[in-house]
Amino acid sequence: MNLQELQQISPETLPSIVLVVAWWGFMRSVRYSGYGIALLSIASTWLHEMMHLIYGFLLGAKPVSFSLWPRRVGDSWVLGSVGFTNLNIWNSAFVAFAPLTMVPVGVALFQWWLMPAYLAGSYLEWLGAGYLVACCFFSCLPSTTDVRIGAASALMYSVLGYALWQAAH
Repeated sequence: MNLQELQQISPETLPSIVLVVAWWGFMRSVRYSGYGIALLSIASTWLHEMMHLIYGFLLGAKPVSFSLWPRRVGDSWVLGSVGFTNLNIWNSAFVAFAPLTMVPVGVALFQWWLMPAYLAGSYLEWLGAGYLVACCFFSCLPSTTDVRIGAASALMYSVLGYALWQAAH
């Protein structure tokens, strides 16, 4: 975003942006607190894992387990997980990177719920909507496990896309 685009942000939009950034920042600040972040980000974890589950189901990855129960693994916490029996080179990138689809969901919630709630003066609803929008952005990034699982598939699709691009031009 450049300076000209920043100047076009309306005064009505700015408080909602600040609210989402504040929620997101708060979640980031407590991300290593174990059960604290687990409780605060239950909606984020649910959204993140549901994206894996939905894409896995639709793409034939055969989901076999689903957990939202936080557990300590070494020095870190695993807040949720989905297990699959049929991840392969064709579907693992889409399943692993499925949480990225929460970005447009967060943008839509911002435009169609958060902003109208603020403009209507429904501030309690506005706070809740801000939390959910922040949850979409907080957990949209794939975890390191997600990246490890989807990397080879994503590389294969990148090489294939590049080859097709070169062949077409």
